[in-house]
Amino acid sequence: MKLLKCVIFLLFCLENLLFVSCEFSCDIQDVLESGGDIVKLHISQTPKVIHLEPRTTYELTPIETKNSSKFLIFEAHSLKDPISLAPTISSEVCVNSTSPALYKTLNDLKDSPTILTNPWPRNISAVVFVREYGGDSPVPGECNTEPGVLVKPYLDLTWQGPLVHLQFSQAALPMPSCANIDTLVYQVYEMYLPENDCSMEYFLSGYLDFTNLLDIKNQGHLVAELTHHKTNLKLTNYPRTGRIFAVIVAYENSTSLYGLAHTYGCTFNPDPETGCQVHDSTFMFLSCALGVFVGLFLTFMGHRFFKCSQFLFGFYLGSFAGFIIISRYFVFDVIYLYVLTAASGFVIGLAVLLFWIFLGIPVLAVLIPTLETGFILSAVLMYLPLCGVQAFNTNSTYWLVYVCILFCPTLFFIAFTHKASIISNVTLGAVTLIVCIDQYTNSNLKYTFKNVLNRFIYDEYGEAAKCPPFQKTDLILVTCLLGVMVLGLVCQLILERKKAPFPTAPFQQWRWARSYERYQDSDERTPLVNDEVMGTTEAPSAPYPPPVVGYISGHHQGGSGSGGQVNSSGTGSASRSRRQRSSAQSPGSGSAPVRDIFSPPATAPNI
Repeated sequence: MKLLKCVIFLLFCLENLLFVSCEFSCDIQDVLESGGDIVKLHISQTPKVIHLEPRTTYELTPIETKNSSKFLIFEAHSLKDPISLAPTISSEVCVNSTSPALYKTLNDLKDSPTILTNPWPRNISAVVFVREYGGDSPVPGECNTEPGVLVKPYLDLTWQGPLVHLQFSQAALPMPSCANIDTLVYQVYEMYLPENDCSMEYFLSGYLDFTNLLDIKNQGHLVAELTHHKTNLKLTNYPRTGRIFAVIVAYENSTSLYGLAHTYGCTFNPDPETGCQVHDSTFMFLSCALGVFVGLFLTFMGHRFFKCSQFLFGFYLGSFAGFIIISRYFVFDVIYLYVLTAASGFVIGLAVLLFWIFLGIPVLAVLIPTLETGFILSAVLMYLPLCGVQAFNTNSTYWLVYVCILFCPTLFFIAFTHKASIISNVTLGAVTLIVCIDQYTNSNLKYTFKNVLNRFIYDEYGEAAKCPPFQKTDLILVTCLLGVMVLGLVCQLILERKKAPFPTAPFQQWRWARSYERYQDSDERTPLVNDEVMGTTEAPSAPYPPPVVGYISGHHQGGSGSGGQVNSSGTGSASRSRRQRSSAQSPGSGSAPVRDIFSPPATAPNI
C-alpha cells in the first residue's frame, strides 16, 4: 500500500511538473518486497551515467574521501522520471525528484550508504555523482525550516504558464551555525540546452559539462545574486528549451554548491498545449503560411498597395490590443481566443482604412505604422541588450523606457511621410515573415514580442529574470531578417521612384473634383482661345490633373490676385517654373480658392 501511494504521488509530480522536488514518506522495503534488487555502486565527483534497472535499489558509496572532508552532497539526475534518494535503507523519508540531492556527514556514511531507488517498471538513465566539502565550507540547506529531511541541499523548481519559480532552503555558516546567515551570498547560474531538443543525448552532455564550479561559471551565465535571506527567484519560461540551474553559496573565501536541477518548461506527455512534443495544428499551419505571404507582400510591395497596408497596420494594432484585453480579463479556449483576436484586428483594421479613405492625411496615415515600428524596436532592445538590467524589473521604469523608445521612429520620420511609410512596411513585413518561420523552426525569437505580451497580461511577470537563449537557429533567423529588410527597402525605393508619394484618398478626390467642377461651372471669364493671355488673371484653365496627396509646396506663394504670379522678365526654365507655381494658385483667375495639400499643381503649356 505504501508503494502504491509513492507511485501515485510520483505520477502526480510527473504529470504536472509543478514540483520538481517532492518529499513524502516512503519505505524502500516495499520496493524490495515487490521483487527489487539491491546493487552496490561506487561513485566519485566525476559525473557518471548509470542505467537504472526497473524497481531496483542502489547503495551509493564514494570511491574515496579526503581526510579533511566534513560532509557530502549526493546527486542524481534523470530526464523526466522522478527517482528517490534516501539516507538509509530503512528511512521513512525520501527525496523524490528528477534531480534529488541528499546531505550526509562522513559519520552517517559509515553507518549506512546512501540509497538510490528507481521505482518505475522501466529502465532510466541518470547522471550520478557526489561532492565533498571541508569544515570551512557553508552547508547548503542546513537552516531548513520545512518538514521532511533535516538538511535540504536541493533546488525546488516549479513552473506554471510563462513563469519558472526557483526556491531553496538557506545555508548555514561553517561549524555549522544558522546565526548571522544574512551575510551569505547566493549566486544563481543557468545554462541553456539546445532549443527544441528534449533528447537524452543533450540532457546527459549538459550535466556532464556543468558540474564543477569552474564549468558552471564558464558555461553558464549569472542570473542573479541573492542576499539578506532571499532564497527564491522568478524566471521566464521558455518551453521546450532545457536549462540547468546551479546555486553557489559563498562565505568569505569558501563556496558550496546546492544540488543541480533542470526543467524544460513543459510536461513530457502528449498534451498539445503543455507537452514537450510539438503539435502544429492545421489552424496554426495555415496561419503561418498566410503570415509568410503577408510578410513578403508588405516587405516588397506594401507602400505600392497603400490602402491594403493601412488595413494590415490596423489589423496588427487591433489584434495586439484585443489579445491583451481578452487574455487578461477573460478565460476562453485557445480557438475562441484566436477568433476573437482576429475579429478585433479586423474591426480596427477596417477603421484605419476608412480613416484614410475619408481624411487622406499622410501624417496621420503613417502614425500607426511608425508606432508599430517603435514597438518592434523597443521589444528587440528589451529582449537581448537590456534584459539583464535589474532596474527594469520595476514596471514603472520598464514602461517609461519602453514608451520613450517606442516614440523614437515616429519623431524621427514623421517629417518624411513617404520614407516613413516605406520603412514601416519593410520592418513590419520582414518581422512578420521571420516570426512565422520561427514558428516552424521552433526557435525562441518569438519571445521577443511574447515577453511584452506576457508583461501586459501577468502581474508577476515583470519580476522575472528574462535573459533568453540566443543560439544558432536564432542567429540565422536574425541574419535573414536583416537581409530581407535591406532587400525590401531597396526594392520599394526603386518601385516608388518618380511616382506620387501617396495614392489618392477616394473621398478627398471626390470632394476636390466636385469643388473643381462647381468652380468651372461658375467661371465665365475663361478666354475662348487658349494661350491668348498668359501671366494674368485671364490665363487659360489647365486640364484637370490627378490629385497628388502629400504635395504641399506652392500652395500659398504670395498675396491675392496676381501678386504671386509669374514675372514676364523671366526666361527659360525659371520662367516656366514660376508659371507653374502661378497656375497652381488659381486654375482660372486670381479670385479662385487657394489650393490645399490635396490639390496638385497644374502644369501650364509652354509659350
